[in-house]
Amino acid sequence: MATRKTIAWESWNAKLEDLQAGLVKEVNDQDLSYTEIENINPADMIYPDLFGGQPKIIHTPLGPYPEDSLLKPSNRWDCWIAHTNFDITTDMADKLETEVGGIEALKVIGRYSFFIGVAKLFDIAEVRKDVETLLCGYTEQEVLDSKEVRVTVDLVKQQLESKKYWSLFVSPEGEVEYVVSDEMDKGYLDGLNGLLEMKSLIGGIILRGSDG
Repeated sequence: MATRKTIAWESWNAKLEDLQAGLVKEVNDQDLSYTEIENINPADMIYPDLFGGQPKIIHTPLGPYPEDSLLKPSNRWDCWIAHTNFDITTDMADKLETEVGGIEALKVIGRYSFFIGVAKLFDIAEVRKDVETLLCGYTEQEVLDSKEVRVTVDLVKQQLESKKYWSLFVSPEGEVEYVVSDEMDKGYLDGLNGLLEMKSLIGGIILRGSDG
């Protein structure tokens, strides 16, 4: 039985802002004496360049950048980290780069996570929806991977094949719903639309008779 594919999103920009705000607050909240201030190592400060030290470096999924760089990912794009419960393959990464509008930067972080930078003039909600549609779909092989599910589907198909028109929906968990009719009438088409809506919401596959 297939596991329902899921993507959880984490804003990299918000994560970075929270981190920087926390570091600044931590320094500002310290009650330092004059002696303590004299002994501060400039390299430990939030903005060490004010003391002639090296600029603070931020480590991002795309590599290290100076904190004040206008080219760092959080300044250029709306950046997100996607966490999945399925493997991120090379083929998936290629499809993300070529088939989803708005993605200007992509980095596979690990087996179950990747980073995207979305161009400023694109709606992040739409881009994330397109990513989920592309990656969270199921092949017939994935859904029918379980012997138990295959047996159930075959039994239902045998019962439906006496009718001219039938459509069978199989969810990622192996649940089965179907519509059947002797005619391509409104009732059948409405039922088919219902199956298509379920497929769109939760994934899965639709099997149909030779006549549709």
